[in-house]
Amino acid sequence: MVKLKKIHRMYQTFNPVNNKILKTYSFLSDEEINKKLSIANSAYNKWKNYSFEYRIKCLIQLSHNLYKTIDILSYYITQEMGKPITQSRLEIKKSISLCKYYYNIDISIFLKNISTSYKKSYVIYEPIGPILGITPWNYPIWQPIRSAIPNLLLGNVIFIKPAINTTECSIFLEKIFLESGFPKGVFQILLVDNNKIEHIIKNDIIQGVTFTGSYYTGKIIGSLSGKYIKKSILELGGNDSFIVMRDVDEKIEKIAKLATKSRLNNTGQACISAKRFIVDESIIDDFIHIVIKEMKKYCKGDLYDDSTKIGYLSRSDLSEKLNQQYFDIISNGGEVCLEIEREENFFSPSLLKIKHDNLLVNKEEIFGPIGLIISFSKEEEIPFIVNNTIYGLGSSIWTKDLEKAEKLSKKIETGMIFINEIVKSDPRFPFGGIKKSGYGRELSDLSIMEFTNCKVVVMNEL
Repeated sequence: MVKLKKIHRMYQTFNPVNNKILKTYSFLSDEEINKKLSIANSAYNKWKNYSFEYRIKCLIQLSHNLYKTIDILSYYITQEMGKPITQSRLEIKKSISLCKYYYNIDISIFLKNISTSYKKSYVIYEPIGPILGITPWNYPIWQPIRSAIPNLLLGNVIFIKPAINTTECSIFLEKIFLESGFPKGVFQILLVDNNKIEHIIKNDIIQGVTFTGSYYTGKIIGSLSGKYIKKSILELGGNDSFIVMRDVDEKIEKIAKLATKSRLNNTGQACISAKRFIVDESIIDDFIHIVIKEMKKYCKGDLYDDSTKIGYLSRSDLSEKLNQQYFDIISNGGEVCLEIEREENFFSPSLLKIKHDNLLVNKEEIFGPIGLIISFSKEEEIPFIVNNTIYGLGSSIWTKDLEKAEKLSKKIETGMIFINEIVKSDPRFPFGGIKKSGYGRELSDLSIMEFTNCKVVVMNEL
């Protein structure tokens, strides 16, 4: 009797520069998914008993191996998602800095003594099991590292379900983890279609879910996590404001350049980029002039040339969406300050002046190199303009008056506020937002506590 070979569903990755096929892969079958879940469960039962010192040793080796493979990893990032090679290298270096932050964490954070009348009482933070991390394509190394390291340090194990268009990045990253001493099953890549996500989340082996992506997909993941009583973190979209006061005076050129850099970093495909420039009307013309001048320096070029500052939209469907959003904003009253030029997945930077109540802008995240500028005449208007969006991730305020900025920060509904600095993710600070930007925090020691068993221990004499 002839045994028939199972045919797995195939998918392909594409180079965003020319839309040519890069490679063909197979999604995992249900049988393969279940096997990986079983491997993770076995690995967890061993990994949670490894010493903290051994986990740190693996993490130190991981940082070394990331550094040694920076060229090939950067190449894969640029090839699969269209990021300039200089920014791909920076992504790896940032991932290494995260490793360094966590391998210097003090073990004392896992134990908190409580002063009571009992003989002994304390809270101990323990691992809970395998975690599912669903990560996006815009930072295909940083995002998995950001989700994985705090969990692995605690004693959890993790699956990374990557965006399929950055598959090779994910496969290579899994190899680096294994070569760094992390046992098999502690860090696994799941190449699965989206219709398998519920099958994975509902499995009793999975104890938590962390998702970074769009608000619309986040609603689905959050719903599934609640349905199966799994702790979750949702890091969703942003509509960050970049607020410029009139007192910046001679610093306006420097600030406008930073605004442009924040908006165009990663070709505008970042949740914390400055998406809305909110500028005092007395200086807005000068600000616009400088931003346009800066945007024109971001030209199409060879992505492997260090001088190239802007890349491509990562997929053709994302290009179509951004193009439609551009014209929708204009049809809703947007005024063109710098017109967009499109060549398939490449968009030149553009700048649109809009009213603060532009409905599309307030309800949708603009994920590409389109800058939006809004004027205000009175400082009392700022909180309303900034908060008039479904998102609440980050915001920055630019002024010489730090006291005024700090008072204003209390009226702004975001998870992060930077004063005279662009919003950025930093391993030392909790990262996350409110409203439709999600819940929970990654980075800092707080991220380690997200997927823990916060166990109370009370002891008394008989």
